[in-house]
Amino acid sequence: MSERIVTKEGDEIVLIYAEKEQQCDLCGKVDELRPYGPNGEKICPDCGMKDEATTKRMMGIVLFGDREEKL
Repeated sequence: MSERIVTKEGDEIVLIYAEKEQQCDLCGKVDELRPYGPNGEKICPDCGMKDEATTKRMMGIVLFGDREEKL
């Protein structure tokens, strides 16, 4: 789970909380997952590193509403 906080100065802070381990939607590995797969799948860190550009783009969508310039 993540939470975005905007300070009174307009700065954005993103808190990412640990989650229970689940099965990766792409490879089946049991690990802590994030919803950064190519189509929003919940993926493990290993799958996230296979296509770093897509993972970074999906992080921007999930965390900032498709504002990649904030990453």
